[in-house]
This record gives sequence, C-alpha cells and structure tokens, in this order.
Amino acid sequence: MGACTVPGEMAIVTELCHRGNLETLLHHEKAQLSLYKRMEMAKETAVGMAWLHGADPQIIHRDLKPSNLLVDRHGQIKVCDFGLSAIKPANESLQYKETIPGTPLWMPPEVMMGRKVTEKADVYSYGIVLWEIVTQQIPFPDMKSFPKFRQMVCLNNVRPPMDDIKLPSVRNLLDLCWHKDPDTRPSFEEIVKMIEVIMIDCAIEDEQGREFWKGTFPGQEYAPLDEFLPRFLEFSGLETPDTVHLEVFKLLVVSELSDNIMKPIDVVRIADFGAFLQNFGPITLQRERRGKKETVNVFQRMYGICKQPWFHGDISKNQAETILRGYKSGYFLVRLSTTVTGCFTISRVTPKSTIHHHRIDYKGSKGYATRSIVDKSIISSSSKSLHSFIGLLKEDMHLETPCPGSKFRVLFKVQQTIGPGGYDQDDNETLFADID
Repeated sequence: MGACTVPGEMAIVTELCHRGNLETLLHHEKAQLSLYKRMEMAKETAVGMAWLHGADPQIIHRDLKPSNLLVDRHGQIKVCDFGLSAIKPANESLQYKETIPGTPLWMPPEVMMGRKVTEKADVYSYGIVLWEIVTQQIPFPDMKSFPKFRQMVCLNNVRPPMDDIKLPSVRNLLDLCWHKDPDTRPSFEEIVKMIEVIMIDCAIEDEQGREFWKGTFPGQEYAPLDEFLPRFLEFSGLETPDTVHLEVFKLLVVSELSDNIMKPIDVVRIADFGAFLQNFGPITLQRERRGKKETVNVFQRMYGICKQPWFHGDISKNQAETILRGYKSGYFLVRLSTTVTGCFTISRVTPKSTIHHHRIDYKGSKGYATRSIVDKSIISSSSKSLHSFIGLLKEDMHLETPCPGSKFRVLFKVQQTIGPGGYDQDDNETLFADID
C-alpha cells in the first residue's frame, strides 16, 4: 500500500490483517481449518515467495516462518516481515560471515554452517512451515541447545517426523523442500504446481473423484455447473439425473459465484464435491441386499437419503438445536456432520427433554457404523441404507417423529399431513421401512 524509503527508517505499509498471523491461527483451539484450507494457505505462501524470488533483482526472505505470514479477513496469506531480506544480484550467492540471520527452527543447514546461501534457503524454511501447516504441531519441540540442534540438522539430517502425514504427495514435497542439498530443492514455481495437485488429494478422498478432477479441472478451485455436470456424467458413465435429482444435487453441492461485474453463475467447488463423495459416494457401488447383488450410484444414494423427512442436510449443531427446541421427546432429525465428512449426526429430543447428538460413520462399501447408547457396542451394517440403518436405532434412541423444516421437503410430492409437528408424508412412505 505504501513504503518509507528514508535511510534508517525503511518500512512497508500493508493492509490490516484481521486474523493475525498463521502461527497463532494454526494453534488456536477455536480455529476450524480443514486440511484443504491449510493447503490453500500453503499455496498462497508459495505464490508470494515465488513473486519475491522472481523479482529483478531477486529478493531472498531469510526468515520465513508462520509468525511472518499474516492472515486477512478472508483467510488469505500475506508474506510479511522483510527485516532480514537480502537483495541477491543475478548469478551470485550470499554468505553470512558475522551473524546468522533467521530463526533456528526454520533455518536451513547451509545458513547454520555459514556457507554460501541461495534462494533455496527459503525453500528449506518453507518445508518446515509446510510441515507445521499440515500437522498443526510445533517443529522440534525439544530443542534447547542450538549447538546440538545444529548438529542434528546439519550432520545427522534430522527433520520433523512425518508419521502422522498420510498423503504420499505431501511427504514427497516435504522431502524435496528440506533436502540437505539446496540444488535438489524445488523452486517456488514448481512448489505451486505440486501443491495444486496435493490440494485435490486433500479435498477429494474418493480415488475416482480425484482422477476425475485432476484430469478435467487441474489447478481449479471450482468448475461452472454447466461444465462440471456433462463432464462428470461422461467420466462416470451415469445417466443425466432427472429434475428432482438435479435440484437435490444443487442444494448439496452447488454454490453461487458472483462479483461486481459478471452475472452470478452456479459452480461446484472442489471441497464441496469431495464432501459429496464422502457422504454419498462412491460414484458406483455393488452391494448385496436380500440375497441379490445390485449396483447403486451416488445420485441414487443421495436421493434415497434426502427424500427422508428427517434429513436436514448440512446444518450445524446450533441450528439443529434451534430447530428441535420446543418439540417434545421423540422428535429427531438427521444432518451431515459439520466437522467430519463421511459422517451423519442424529440430533434428537431425549425422554428427559434434552437435545442429544449422536454420530453415524459412513465408510462407503463398508456401510454405516455407530455405537449403541445402551451398552456402547458397535452397531454396523455393510448392506443397509442409512434409512434402514437408522431403523435399527429407533427403539434405543426413542426416534419417533421427524422434525419438520427440512429444505429438501419442497422438492418431493406432498400427499398428506400427520402428527403434531405437521410432518409431510410422501406416497407409500414409512419411517423405517427398508425401501431406498
């Protein structure tokens, strides 16, 4: 936004970043940052660093760490604090003779050993930052002695543990970024491209879904619905959904993209598509029911769940409690978990008139599973639909009357009204019959 160039008073004026710095946000107990969102922040950091390294002359940050990454009100990362930055003439290296700049935890081996330093020093620091972004842990928590730490990193090649990092693509990028040989480390332009692929892995767990997005919309955070739908149907071999199926899909997955110039359009965001497949996928599934094998697809499972009078979609815990408040014992609703994809939550009014929330895990071909509220034993089924699985819990959990107010009900044919809550019932619908 501005700068002061008076000798001895050099400063950069930036926008106020309301969310503070990334270090505080990563370790804040109330911060809700999905792995996808964190990788988005990692990409934004890499983009900022690519700009610095691409400047003429090149700028080396020399103190890249989470506390020097500011977060604006939209959650976007701004690389800041250039107090140690150095201007590097073309084809030259920097060498630190009297002082060692930077913070030890993020400091590359060549800096600690006083060797010539290139822009790849920032890449090492970025690797430690990326590890912290992915794990939300503090690197080298037991480091107390700098000489011992330097020996561990420089001579023993010790790096933060990757035991808890599941994605091979993330592990591979970390190995490259903090490699002991600076020349082996990738440039930030290369890192940006690698993270774009990793972000697909983070957003979409379903293997077919990942393959589809990587091959169709690589590097894109969203796709226009009118482009997404025909490409997805072509990839999956599924038929075009009818009007009701499509409207249900829109309620679950589609959002509106608008700005001050272009007309708003419907888009499918990668994170929403990934959540959709976790909750209702896989794209196609073979299962055995009543002694017969059958193939069901993601649109059929979506429809079978969303048509139920008790399903309220992606509402929060607080919203569920607001809806249920005032209803008597036995009223309940089922919603998507707002914290974990691939999970459903039963929110119900108990016999004591309190509101209780109970999680059901969905594991695709392995079906549904939960714990009994009576003896804590695991209840599971690989063949039952969610509709019939909830029927298994009816007696123990006192599930009697679906709570009205679901946004999906307007999409289905209304035939009659029964019950004190005014619940709309479809033709031939029963609450817990195994019909979907």
